[in-house]
Amino acid sequence: MKKKPIMERFTDFALKLSEPLGRFANTDIIFSIVSGLTAVMPIIMIGSIFLIFYVLGSPDVGTSGKALLPFLSPWNAKFVWLNNATLGMMALYCSVAIPYSYAERKKISTKSASLMGLTTFILFTIDGLDSSGGIQISSFSASGLFACIITSIVSVTILSFCITHNITIKMPASVPPNVGMAFASLIPYAISFTMAWLIRSVLSFDFVAFLNSVLEPIISGSDSLWTALILAFLVLLFWSVGLHGDNMLLSLFTPFGLMWLDQNTAALSNGTPANQLPNILAGLGQTGLLRLSIWTAAVWPLIFLMVISKNKFLKTLGWTTFAPGIFTIVEPVIYGLPIALNPYLMIPFIASGTISTGISYLIMSTPFMGKFYALVPWATPPFLLGPLGTGDWKTILIPVLSFIIGLVIYLPFWKLYVSSLATEPAELAE
Repeated sequence: MKKKPIMERFTDFALKLSEPLGRFANTDIIFSIVSGLTAVMPIIMIGSIFLIFYVLGSPDVGTSGKALLPFLSPWNAKFVWLNNATLGMMALYCSVAIPYSYAERKKISTKSASLMGLTTFILFTIDGLDSSGGIQISSFSASGLFACIITSIVSVTILSFCITHNITIKMPASVPPNVGMAFASLIPYAISFTMAWLIRSVLSFDFVAFLNSVLEPIISGSDSLWTALILAFLVLLFWSVGLHGDNMLLSLFTPFGLMWLDQNTAALSNGTPANQLPNILAGLGQTGLLRLSIWTAAVWPLIFLMVISKNKFLKTLGWTTFAPGIFTIVEPVIYGLPIALNPYLMIPFIASGTISTGISYLIMSTPFMGKFYALVPWATPPFLLGPLGTGDWKTILIPVLSFIIGLVIYLPFWKLYVSSLATEPAELAE
């Protein structure tokens, strides 16, 4: 039997890999978790903005010994307070958003599910009272995120099971629907709350501490060069066959990225310099190192080569994709050139982004460069994303270096691709 060409086998491998991953990402539970985490991003971003203000007004962060904007210094405690109330309580907000998304998929009351998820999470995680009589809320931060995910899924599953099997209090048809739903929720609420109360209060079992102790080796060990390389490779592999690699794979790592970001934020607030923060891949899934390195290596060089090309089609496409490309909106290049299923460009596309990510990780892991502590919108141009997210202007070097790496890798393949266009219809070659 005749062997398939290498590019065809490469494509088959990517499609075979993406099929089960796509089904996994679209399951009710995983979809709801990702959707819920995405819903709280505006809260986290606002908190990150105020953390940036804290950095700009703090002489204790960095090595200069002086605040970049001294007029902000008197407000530093208030900036940290707002950051603690937003980013520092992300798990609490997720305990509303994730049940809401899961209830939508289950086609049950989103209002009841959100309230049930929130209360169950609080009952599972509060640490009792401190010396002043206030509730300790340390588990409302990213440290309680995995507990939030589990309690959200379990509570909505209980609600769905009770409604589906008519384990509810039924009211007469004359009762308004909202009132009827409130009474229908009483039994599942009681089951979920009692379960949380028994585990946390009666048995004194610290669910958050238990999960964190079990997951800590996985979470800390996942922030590695190999994680960065494998993720970059797979994301670009999926894009190269026309699949949205970010949505299919990268978003699944958002819980890890947010926990790493929260740890970096806490360390920064305690005076740790940005270049000594513990996590390199902080913000993974939404912002961070991969956003600096992947597209500046895999797409920006192509835009540059198209803009300077003598080919009319390529030059026009280059200028058309230039503005979106600056904001790392890459679909016009991937599908317009195209890169997807292009035998000349698929290999350099994957190689450039993967190699630049590995090199960038090694650079950011040194004390030479700051690490991410703020969640900056993914569409922020990379030359602004780094300084805003890390407080270190030297991070501009990563997109510059990535661009050069990508350009060097693309050049020989690009010449072959342009030559191949000579065989296309005249309107493409002119």
